[in-house]
Amino acid sequence: MTTKKMVLLSGLTAISIVLNWMENVFLPWTILPVPGVRIGLANVVFLTVLLIAGFKIALTLSILRVIILALLTGTFATVVFPISLGGAISSILVMKLVCFLFQQRISVIGISITGAVGHNLGQLAVLSMFPQLFPGLSVIYVFLPFLLLLSIPTGIITGWITKQILSTVQQEWNY
Repeated sequence: MTTKKMVLLSGLTAISIVLNWMENVFLPWTILPVPGVRIGLANVVFLTVLLIAGFKIALTLSILRVIILALLTGTFATVVFPISLGGAISSILVMKLVCFLFQQRISVIGISITGAVGHNLGQLAVLSMFPQLFPGLSVIYVFLPFLLLLSIPTGIITGWITKQILSTVQQEWNY
């Protein structure tokens, strides 16, 4: 990998950390109809990286973002960390699977929506591994239909943004 590509990936990772932090600070869950729902602006970066640099790099950078944010916010030793990690990993896995299965027949927005769905399902899967920490865990599954429905507009937003910046980043990547 060239130095230019490493710098580009480092910059994109830093942008994802800032976007995630800003979204947590400026868009508290009380604004959105379901607790914990975010637009997922940092996912713009990972969808872009997945499409230009590949699965391994996107997965690595996504995990790195979760670790760095957990260390910066003090959530590394809490249940928030595995929940965030589960969502990030499942999102990348689902987007890669959809890219593989549908190749050129799915749009960036379609990939983004499936990534949002994968993120929600991954977080719920991790939550279900900690029933002792969440005695009312079954209540969380009441939110599942709403989370899945909200994956559509959030996936559309992040997919549209990704589509807008993709050509520029691809030019830099191929330079």
